[in-house]
Parts: sequence; structure tokens; C-alpha cells
Amino acid sequence: MQPLTILSLRAAAAITANDNGAAVDVSAYTGNGYLVLNSSATGGAGQTSTVKLQHSDDGSTGWTDTDVTFDAVTNAAASHQVQLVSFDQFKKFVRVVNTLAGTSPTVTAAVEAVGVKA
Repeated sequence: MQPLTILSLRAAAAITANDNGAAVDVSAYTGNGYLVLNSSATGGAGQTSTVKLQHSDDGSTGWTDTDVTFDAVTNAAASHQVQLVSFDQFKKFVRVVNTLAGTSPTVTAAVEAVGVKA
């Protein structure tokens, strides 16, 4: 069995506006693996944070949504979510997109990939 490797797709950071993360090359990953969202609760009532993954062939243009969207995070509690995915579905680059809603929204979130390198 090959060892699992952790790859940061979006380092933990405080976010106060909609955020498109940096392009991350995932082409070395193959087969099934996990995407992990670790998020604080949002900063106040009526605020939400929705995290999804987009992918691109070149890491700068042509970004399109993947089938990966995490459940919305609210101010009710911190959130730890895991999704089983096939890395084979992704183009060469992925990025994390965090969409915030509500008045003066804030959240701290990170996303990691856990999988096998080819």
C-alpha cells in the first residue's frame, strides 16, 4: 500500500471577502482520496461561508466548478468536513473558492487534499 500524502490547497487564513485561492497542481495525485475542510464558525449571525473547488488546465484561465462543494458554514459552530473524491476527475490545477454572505462576514478556513501520489 502506498503512503498517503497531505497537500495544502488553501492554508488556514482569516477571510473577510469572497476568496479565490491560488492554483495548486494536483496532477501527481491519482485514484481516490479525501478533501478536508477545517473552518471556524463565521463571525456572526446571518453569515455563511460556502467552499467549493474549481479546476483549470493551465492554472490561470478557464476555471470551472468541479462537483466538490462543502456544506455551508454558519456562526453556529466550527466545521470539519471530509469528502471522498477521485483525483482523476480534476484537471491539472485546482483552487479553493470561498464565498461569504451576510453583513461584514468573517471566517478562518483551510482545505487539504489527502491522497496517493502516482
